[in-house]
Amino acid sequence: MRRLLALGSVTLGVCLLFQSAVSAGPTTGPAVQPVPPPAASTALEREAEALVLRWAPSFVQEVDSEHPERDRPLPIDFDGDWNASNNWRNLSADYATTKPAAYGSAILTRTHAYLTYTLFYPRDWAWPACFSYVCHDNDLEVLQLVVERGAHAGDGELVLVETKAHRRYVSRAASELKRTASGAPWIEVESGGHGMEPMALAREPAEGTTIFAPRDTDRAETYELLPLHATLWSRRAALASERTLWTAGESGFLAYSGERLGRVGFLLGASMAGQEYAGGVRPPWALKAPHGARGDWFFDPALVAMARHGSFMKRHAEPSLEYVFNPYLADLAAECAGAACPPAPPPAADFGPLQAAGGALLLLGLVSSFRPRSRSA
Repeated sequence: MRRLLALGSVTLGVCLLFQSAVSAGPTTGPAVQPVPPPAASTALEREAEALVLRWAPSFVQEVDSEHPERDRPLPIDFDGDWNASNNWRNLSADYATTKPAAYGSAILTRTHAYLTYTLFYPRDWAWPACFSYVCHDNDLEVLQLVVERGAHAGDGELVLVETKAHRRYVSRAASELKRTASGAPWIEVESGGHGMEPMALAREPAEGTTIFAPRDTDRAETYELLPLHATLWSRRAALASERTLWTAGESGFLAYSGERLGRVGFLLGASMAGQEYAGGVRPPWALKAPHGARGDWFFDPALVAMARHGSFMKRHAEPSLEYVFNPYLADLAAECAGAACPPAPPPAADFGPLQAAGGALLLLGLVSSFRPRSRSA
């Protein structure tokens, strides 16, 4: 553990050195952007906002009967600050009735919209005991909708939904999904670890679940839909919140270098800070899909979707790879591109899987020594 902490400290120092060197003055050299996002028009911004609301999913949340606050998606600053290291201890039973929240974002090509929704929980937890990488401070759960754009934001057609469930990606075509009256998908969320999966067509919400919906319905509790771009993304820098939001984690900060886009932007926070239990909680832009470089699933979703689901997507319309609205790439390109960007820091050693395996074995031994208890979830 000491070696891990020392290595993390070295990585953090290198990252911050690069960050401060770039921030000290204007960048020089050519700004090469292979796929430049055009300047966003007001009309495209309005369309993006309307699409995020139009297709916002309903969540079927499995809830623990004794600690419902642990399975309630909340704003990341639910406790009044952006200090991720105190979220575990600041979560109390009082938050069981706080209005739930979800974060939404939209990236548009000429033919499709890629809509990302993120849920945050102050704790990823397990019963009867917690260890790092079995439990961890903070929890970000992410899903992405692919929607064929129509003439208006209210038009269009849902193509597929993909969720990040722990270490795997789960995809379902629109025809296989259980959907709301408006056509938006239902998403199942487990208790404790909060893994999400698209709800299959024949499934129904089970007992012990709570439904969170983006708008008023008879069956659901309404959640607040927050803009990812103006909240967590605006605090993406490694120095955000005086180093209390991000940590070097298992793999250091992210120097995004896309498979198609190349090196773009300053170093990004890629692992949320914590104090009780380590776990490497990643924001949407730091995820690594089965195809593409780390970050491509979020920054260059058209490329990843075509590589993973291209034959299916072409049944609807020939997908475009040209972005007409991508505020995240635009922000990165405004910072630096290509040779003007600081070099990527050396990766930190990843001890996460080993610690997770050890913790899981220890937890299994403890579970076997306890008698099962009745739980609603």
